[in-house]
Amino acid sequence: MVCPAFASSAPLTTGVVPAFVTSADFNNDGNIDLAVTNFTDGTVSVFLGIGDGTFGTQTTFATGTFPNGIISADFNNNGIIDLAVVNQADDTVSILLGNGTGGFGPQTTFATGSNPVELTSADFNEDGNIDLAITNLLGDTISVLLGNGDGTFDPQTTFATGSFPEGVTSADFNNDGNIDLAVTNPGNDSVSIFLGNGDGTFDPQTTFATGTIPQGITSADFNNDGFIDLATPSLIDNTISVLLGNGDGTFDPQATFATGAGPFAVISTDFNCDGILDLAVTNSGDDTVSVLLGNGDGTFGPQTTFATGAFPLGINSADLNNDGAPDLAIANTFSDNVSVLLDDCVRPFTCSDQVLPNDPGICAATVPFPSEQCVNVATSCDPDTVAVGNPTLVTCTAASNLNPANTEVCTFTVTVNDTEPPVFTNLRDIDVEANNSIGTIVTYPDPTVTDNCPGVITTACNPPSGSFFPVGATIVTCVATDTNGNSATGFFTITVFPFEEE
Repeated sequence: MVCPAFASSAPLTTGVVPAFVTSADFNNDGNIDLAVTNFTDGTVSVFLGIGDGTFGTQTTFATGTFPNGIISADFNNNGIIDLAVVNQADDTVSILLGNGTGGFGPQTTFATGSNPVELTSADFNEDGNIDLAITNLLGDTISVLLGNGDGTFDPQTTFATGSFPEGVTSADFNNDGNIDLAVTNPGNDSVSIFLGNGDGTFDPQTTFATGTIPQGITSADFNNDGFIDLATPSLIDNTISVLLGNGDGTFDPQATFATGAGPFAVISTDFNCDGILDLAVTNSGDDTVSVLLGNGDGTFGPQTTFATGAFPLGINSADLNNDGAPDLAIANTFSDNVSVLLDDCVRPFTCSDQVLPNDPGICAATVPFPSEQCVNVATSCDPDTVAVGNPTLVTCTAASNLNPANTEVCTFTVTVNDTEPPVFTNLRDIDVEANNSIGTIVTYPDPTVTDNCPGVITTACNPPSGSFFPVGATIVTCVATDTNGNSATGFFTITVFPFEEE
């Protein structure tokens, strides 16, 4: 089975109308947990992860009215993850400080603009504290609240956006070391770029065209040129727009790629472990999530869709089962649950015949797996070692640890050549006393030679044993050659001392 591939876990029951989801380790047990806003209930549901892709039952915490976007970060610098939730009907953002055991204290609220919907967090004024940027749907503004590092925030500063701003992401778009903002404007089909000054303020917006009614947004380097790019779904067009960054805060015209119906939220990560960023998009109109694999040049392959619950909106990616691969958590607004999709990708691979040198010290070689695989994939080859000699047929298999039926298999030949020379083990210098003043005939034992492969080893020494050696030191050179033509040269010295009369 080719990538992408996901195994569906049991959905998590939430409150009424779950909207957005975030993930982090809320109870410091090393497992990823989830937090989901419940739009109708005025709560956030927290699910503590077991570490195998399953979660405990929800615990709810009160927010404001109609909570929407949610984000997790350490807002009071105590090493414990906190939550920030925008309350669309109250024009506030709620801060819930974590206690490190999976619980959260009562909310503290801070004023935003009118109808806040989504948010991002980063250090906008470079003081080491986390700040917030919040889109205000009816105010056509974005609110920036600078954090004080103790869980409180300064009063908002607003910056004009396009019409009905919704999605927001933060990154350095012009490579000046300051964090910038990108905001989608569904009311005029554009994305606004706000270049940060490093002090918590931002330059006036510059806009770039998107598809029709852009929604969520993500930022990453999709074409590996070192510049941050953007991807935003277009709700009406059933596409996702990718705008490649130029590294100066400007972006090339959009390229579009097909999604499902009513694409809403998007996230980027590497789902097929090829080192290239991919996209996952929730499709609110057909109850699916689309995964588009990146090509590394800013383009993406055709979508592969996976079933979700009813009317999926928010999406988050993290390693939910501790297998090293990124999984998905998706808030399903009309089915009041969260879909958990566990990545069980097995990358397709192409085998080619291999010629290998022997492994050191043995007359064989270990068969290397033909290509890189994901960390949650078991790989094996049969046989796993091949002896020196004629080509041997090898079959390699990659199987998902999560779903062993998801496999890739290929067969190829391996030829192992012996490249290791023989080894001399007892070349020792010899001292001999002559029976005259000229020299003497010296007979010495054949040197001991070993080899990694069986077979006859031919050894020749010069001068050979039984030769006449003159008084003084003579270097003997020995050459050993194995059956595969590998040679080794060794030396020892025969020293002849003149006869001394008593």
